[in-house]
Amino acid sequence: MIRSVVSPGVEDGGTQTRPLSVRRMAGWGVGAFASNAFNTLPGLLLLIYMTDALGVPAALAGVVVAVPKLFDLVASTWLGAVSDREAARTGRRSRLMRAGAMVMPFAFVVTFSSPVRGGAAALWVFAAFLVASAAYLCFQVPFIALPAEMTESPQQRTRLMTWRTFFFVLGMLAGGVAGPLLTQEGTPAAYRTMSLIIGAVLLVVLLIPVMATRTVRSRPSDRAPSLREAVRTARGNRPFVLLSTLLFLYFVFTVMILTGLPYVATYFLGGKKEQATVFLAFAVSSTLAVHVAGTLARRFGNIPMLLAGLTLWAAGGVALYFAVDGGVGAMAAASVLASLGQASSLVAMYALLTDCIGFQAERTGHDSAGVLSGVWTAVDTAGHAFGPLCYTVVLSLTGYVSSTLDAPATQSATALEGIRLGFSALPGLLMLTLIPLVLRYRRAVTNTAGSPAVCPADA
Repeated sequence: MIRSVVSPGVEDGGTQTRPLSVRRMAGWGVGAFASNAFNTLPGLLLLIYMTDALGVPAALAGVVVAVPKLFDLVASTWLGAVSDREAARTGRRSRLMRAGAMVMPFAFVVTFSSPVRGGAAALWVFAAFLVASAAYLCFQVPFIALPAEMTESPQQRTRLMTWRTFFFVLGMLAGGVAGPLLTQEGTPAAYRTMSLIIGAVLLVVLLIPVMATRTVRSRPSDRAPSLREAVRTARGNRPFVLLSTLLFLYFVFTVMILTGLPYVATYFLGGKKEQATVFLAFAVSSTLAVHVAGTLARRFGNIPMLLAGLTLWAAGGVALYFAVDGGVGAMAAASVLASLGQASSLVAMYALLTDCIGFQAERTGHDSAGVLSGVWTAVDTAGHAFGPLCYTVVLSLTGYVSSTLDAPATQSATALEGIRLGFSALPGLLMLTLIPLVLRYRRAVTNTAGSPAVCPADA
């Protein structure tokens, strides 16, 4: 019988069976505020910053957003192996987290501070965003690995992910509301001011989980698996492979909606204030729904919550398409439906991830939380990269014309329909294609239900 090598999850000398304190869970979870604020702001503003403030063509701007994240696909898995080696050698994962926390805010500021325009601006943003994305990975990979080492209890893991999702949507709220309000003027100077304010907040918030989890111990080992070995065994973890595929497609579709919101606000609703109002309704509703979703997930299981979340997202996407004609009030109301899907889906998926990490350790005899978290972060990153790229494909196919503040362009009726459709009904209905993946995941979990890492409610 393979002995579990998942970390004992000690908390200042405690044992794995001791319930995690609210301070520990919140201290770790607040990191999701920073990581999602970082994801939300580029998702909302980076594309339109380049196309409408710097005069970068839409297709080129989409590539600039996507390529650094695609580079991260390789880097995140490698960083996961680095994190595992650090854990095996020292029993800690804090060094990599600290490095990312220190660099990411400064690179974020540089990304939105281009002194040039046109093609030169595309190069500037590309280089800065590449550094920011790499720093994000240095923080995010060990951050995601920690919950599986803090506790082996599926119920405690779900509580952890509830806290994570709570701060996740707060980060989305801060980024999605503050960002548009701070950039109302649409000038390069406004974007630079926004980046300075948000960057200062990121620096503080990123350091909190570094300090809060400094006593969480990984289990030291005489030998950590190599990157090739860890990736090979991860590919053999069928529940993890299915869940990762699901996460990738989920973020592609949701980020299309996120990317399209500034365009819909600009061409249908009136501007940045209206955008902030719609996003505020979405984020506040998600925040209020998180703890309810966590409670329901612990009672009924994470898989039923995930299925419900995807269905709610699909209904919300269709509702948003028709709500565009109804103005800000109708859009805000429709966004509530999508927000319920967001809360339910994220609580469920991240709780299921910790189960997959536990199953991996039980199956192989090695703690590979870092590599699995690296692969997971790579998939997350890829979804965030392809989402804007897919939206720019819709814009390009429907004839969207890029512009600058000094030379605004008039969009055709076809382009306006592309803005609207790519933001709402198209990604919303595509959510329904993920349901067969969830059902396949459930069958894979049922086949491994004997593992202590698998929550009985999900088997």
